[in-house]
Amino acid sequence: MKEFIEFIKKLWQNKRTRALSILIMYAIFFTFVFMILSSNQEPIIEDNINITDYKLEIIGEDNFTYDSITNQVFYDGVYYELNNRPEILNKYDLDVYNPNNILDLLEDATLESTNYIDKSDTYLVKVNDLESNDLVDYVKVIKYENKIIIDLTNYYGYTVNIELRS
Repeated sequence: MKEFIEFIKKLWQNKRTRALSILIMYAIFFTFVFMILSSNQEPIIEDNINITDYKLEIIGEDNFTYDSITNQVFYDGVYYELNNRPEILNKYDLDVYNPNNILDLLEDATLESTNYIDKSDTYLVKVNDLESNDLVDYVKVIKYENKIIIDLTNYYGYTVNIELRS
């Protein structure tokens, strides 16, 4: 052991081997730091969770909000029970815009980009998986920590916001 310490001291006296040793120590340190940071990252929204507490908002020509807790639709300043909503709103299929359905679609979607600042992922989802459409193939879906945004403005004239509360 004493010989090993003497060998290290001898290497440390040489400027070139000291600089190389310092660089190697920094590389090892930062490798461990990056490994620890990357292992602690959890998915923003865990897969295969049955989300039952959410608020769905569709903004377009007909703006309305659906609350899964109260099972009510808010439209034109009035609350309606889901089954008694105005006929004009029946064109929006709430089963399609169920967060569990959207998260299932994202599993097969193409990840387009990740924004680490606002903690969001942007996916390209086949429009036919959402609704039947011959005009366009893909639509962008942005998934945040507790929110999903589907921008269908160019295709259907509305945007879908899903706020997850569970």
